[in-house]
Amino acid sequence: MSNLHIKKKHILLISGDPRTLAEIKMELMDHFDISISAASETALDALEMYEVSAVLIYIGESREKAFSVFTSIFESIKNKNIPIIFLAEKGSDVDESTAFAMGAVDYSARRHGTTNALISRINLRISASEYERRALNEEETTLSRDGVPEAVLIGKTILIVDDLDINREIVASMLSGIEDLTFVFAENGKEAVEKFASDPNLYAFILMDVQMPEMDGLAATKAIRHLDDCKNAREIPIIAMTAGVSEDEIALCLEAGMDDYLEKPMAYDKLLAVAAEHCL
Repeated sequence: MSNLHIKKKHILLISGDPRTLAEIKMELMDHFDISISAASETALDALEMYEVSAVLIYIGESREKAFSVFTSIFESIKNKNIPIIFLAEKGSDVDESTAFAMGAVDYSARRHGTTNALISRINLRISASEYERRALNEEETTLSRDGVPEAVLIGKTILIVDDLDINREIVASMLSGIEDLTFVFAENGKEAVEKFASDPNLYAFILMDVQMPEMDGLAATKAIRHLDDCKNAREIPIIAMTAGVSEDEIALCLEAGMDDYLEKPMAYDKLLAVAAEHCL
């Protein structure tokens, strides 16, 4: 079982509303290191002090102030190639157009109960930016070098199993920079078993969501492990994707026949390390 420690990504959160800054920080602090700023000076200080992976601009009642702070630090953000995400209390066509005109890569309305989706969006944009930075550095993008985790995945096919479209999209996007890596998708455990059984030697590993309708990830894993006359069914690495990482939940994954786990929302470095470690 892998037990890698991955450093949290640092994000800069900007808003003209200090109360909202505190609220959003509380929502995200388990997943990111966060600096908050309601003024240009403190935002610039954060950009100098920390390796900022994303800038999140909240547009609320103090929207003009938020835009003003952002405008004052835009050149610094641009020079560092940091993804910019706008978050609004209420979606507005005008604000959305303004956000993208100012260089945003994402714009989303803030709604109750959507924190996990926001975390996934932030991770996706951070990962996309990391790909772009690697593409600008020839040494870092030589995927065929010995010892580089990406090299293990070149030319492989993986099965991604999750009932939510956005989760499948996020995983594929995070790994899309790897040469000739092919993705096959399944929306539930039953479909995953059927796709694997139809061509069991096709896949290098399986990323399996745990909580799914019709057949969950635990049942699907057990079904794959018990396929008759199929050596790869017993050897194929199956990696759990789960928001629950208590000892009891991890134990259930292992008992079902899974080899490792990834906590949602996933960090690129952890996803890559675990996938490369187990890739057949």
